[in-house]
Amino acid sequence: MPDAEVLALIKEALNDVAPGREQDFAKVTLTSTIEDLGLDSIATMEMVGYLEEKVDTTFPDEELAKVSTVADLSKLIRGGTL
Repeated sequence: MPDAEVLALIKEALNDVAPGREQDFAKVTLTSTIEDLGLDSIATMEMVGYLEEKVDTTFPDEELAKVSTVADLSKLIRGGTL
């Protein structure tokens, strides 16, 4: 899955869990940190759940704990480890 496609999927997930913030999320890049997204812990987990459903997988908790950037999340979506 190309970077642009993964980033579009992440933005789709963000817009799903935090409606009304589309303009904020339009600026998200692979170098954005998870903290930059401005989500609380519940919205973050909802975003992860959305992504897991879309790519039909479950991200290991130990890998999720290491995620600090959108690029890290992208790597998990592609089936990689951190």
